[in-house]
Amino acid sequence: MITYFTNFLDCPLILALEIIFFLLVLYTLYGWIACRVSRKAILTIGPFTSWDALIALLLSGWFLGVIVSSLGKEENISLSLIVFNVVIYFFIVGGICAFLSLRHLSPTILFGLRPTHPLKIIKQASLWLLVTYPLIMASQGAIEVLFGTGDDTQAVVTYFLHHHAFQDRLAIIIMAVIVAPCAEEFLFRGYLYSVSRRFLGRIPAIIGTSLLFAAVHLNLPSMLSLSLLAVMLCLLYERTGSLWSNICVHAMFNSISIVMLLLFQKDLL
Repeated sequence: MITYFTNFLDCPLILALEIIFFLLVLYTLYGWIACRVSRKAILTIGPFTSWDALIALLLSGWFLGVIVSSLGKEENISLSLIVFNVVIYFFIVGGICAFLSLRHLSPTILFGLRPTHPLKIIKQASLWLLVTYPLIMASQGAIEVLFGTGDDTQAVVTYFLHHHAFQDRLAIIIMAVIVAPCAEEFLFRGYLYSVSRRFLGRIPAIIGTSLLFAAVHLNLPSMLSLSLLAVMLCLLYERTGSLWSNICVHAMFNSISIVMLLLFQKDLL
């Protein structure tokens, strides 16, 4: 973290002030849009109890434990670790579904996962991503200019760039485009956000779960952009009352990242 502040001090003052002013204007504009969207929210407060609050607290604590234990350590990605993460996601999501089902609560109904028209979901997800993608990319670019990135590329990106075997890249693609969007949207927006919203209110729930979502990715330079992505996904869930569009946006965002890596990987190596 000291490196980022050092890089910030090395950035010309006028340039830094211009970037900060630009971000403030951009955030003001998108904040106004977010307020307009939130007025049309249809998401209702779910029938969550103190048991859900306890489970959400334990799950959040586990995520924080993973984050803290990773501080200062080099993250080593391997094919077996990717498979292990898939299994972990499966058991966590399955455990929450079982816990809800035992209380006669259907996860399908609770998180708006009933079958719906795929074309409608794709159109809605594409529109939201098209509107918010410039904000996310501008924020990421500003962080890179102000603080620099150095050698802080996400470990999974480095693994993808340096492992050309079919099974390695296929595992990353499946994880990024299918497993992560489904599991993370279920956990962070579906369960953690909904439970936090029930007991803490909308704004604290958005802030808390968005920061946790960004931190779990264990990459400081991308904290801001991932937090903004998470905020957008919370608002989308509020607007639709269904996780389908969230999953679609998440999958699209990760797919774009993978395509960009494949197109410009020579420049990143």
